[in-house]
Amino acid sequence: MSTLSKLQPANSSHSRVFTALAVLVLLGSLGTLASLVWVRILPEQYFYDGEYIRSLLATDLNPTQAFDTFVNTAWVFTMLGFRADTPREITSVSLFLLAFIPTAAWFFAGLRRLQYWSLTLLATWVAVGSIYLGQLSKEVIALWFTSLILYVVGFRRPVAWLAFLIPLIYAVAFRPYWIIIAAFWALFWWLSNRRWAFSLKLWVFVGALVTTSSVYYLYRGEHLTEIRERLNEFRIGSDVAQSMIVNYLPNSTVLHDVANWIISWMFILFPLPVLRLFEPLQWIFFLLVVSTVLTFYWINLNVQRESSRLSPSQLRRVRTCLTFMMAFTLAQAIFEPDYGSALKHMTDLLPMIAYLLSLGFATRPKRVKHLR
Repeated sequence: MSTLSKLQPANSSHSRVFTALAVLVLLGSLGTLASLVWVRILPEQYFYDGEYIRSLLATDLNPTQAFDTFVNTAWVFTMLGFRADTPREITSVSLFLLAFIPTAAWFFAGLRRLQYWSLTLLATWVAVGSIYLGQLSKEVIALWFTSLILYVVGFRRPVAWLAFLIPLIYAVAFRPYWIIIAAFWALFWWLSNRRWAFSLKLWVFVGALVTTSSVYYLYRGEHLTEIRERLNEFRIGSDVAQSMIVNYLPNSTVLHDVANWIISWMFILFPLPVLRLFEPLQWIFFLLVVSTVLTFYWINLNVQRESSRLSPSQLRRVRTCLTFMMAFTLAQAIFEPDYGSALKHMTDLLPMIAYLLSLGFATRPKRVKHLR
C-alpha cells in the first residue's frame, strides 16, 4: 500500500468538489465513448443476453401472464422507451448513462478525500462496466437496486431495515438467486455487529453454509454447486468457456459441496486459475479483482480506526457495502459458470464500489494528504 498516490492538498472544499465533478464528467464521457466502441469490436458472446432481450422487445410482453426473468427485463426496457429497432448506438449511450448516473451520485455522496489510487480503480471499473452496461442487460437494472439499498440503509431504524427487502424484490422479478444474497447479507451484517472472537464467527458462517447446502439437497436431491456443473457440461471445449469455474472435489457429500463452495468463493476473490491461460485480458482481470479485494480490506481496517470521523449513516453504508459484497461474491461461487460471467455481474456493485472509494480510506490514514 506504500505505493499508493494521493492528490495534493487544495485550498478549499470547493476545489475538491470541482475536481470530483471534473473527474466524473471525464469518466462518464470516456465510458460513453467506450460503450460505443465495444459494440463494434467485441465478439458476439459478449452480447448474447442483450441481443436476446432485444428480440423480446419485438414480442407482446406481459410479465403477469408469462413470468420469466428475461421477459420482465425486456418489459422494463420497453417501459423506458427502448424498441427492437432502436439503433444500437443510441441504446449503448442511453443505457451506459443510465447506469453511470447512480454510480457518480454515490461517489459524490461519499466524497471525503480524493486519492489517485481510488480514482484509478474506479476508472478501471467504469471501463469494465461500459462493456456490460451499454447494452440491454439485467446489470443496468440490478445496479439501480444496489443504489437503492445504499439510499434506504442511510435512514434510521426501522426504515433502514427495509433495505434488506430490496434484494428480495429484485430476486422475485429478475434473478432468483438474489434470495441467497439477501440471506447471507443479513448474516454478515449480524455477525459484523457481534463482538465475538473471529473463530466463533467463522463457525457460525460455516454452519450457515452447511445448513444451506443440506436444505437444498433435501429439497432438490442435488448439491448446490452442481447447478454450475450442469451448466458447464454443455460448454466443455467451447472457446467461450476457457475460464470455467469448476468443482475441485467430487460432490459425494454435503461437506464436499461446502468445500467446493468455499474454494470457488476464494477463487472468485483471488482468481488464480485464470493465470494459467497466459492471456493479457485474464491477467488484467486478476489484477483488478485482487487489487479491489485488498483495497476494500484496507478500507475496512481504516474505517474501524477512524469510525469517529464518520456519521452513523456513513458507517451503516460502509458496513452495507462490505457485507453485501461478501454475500454477493459468495452467491457467485454457486452459480457463476466462468470468471467472465463473474466479472459481468460484479458491475452490479458499481454504486457501492464508487461509494467506498470516495471516502478516502484506501491508504494509511497517517500518510493520506487530502483535499481540505
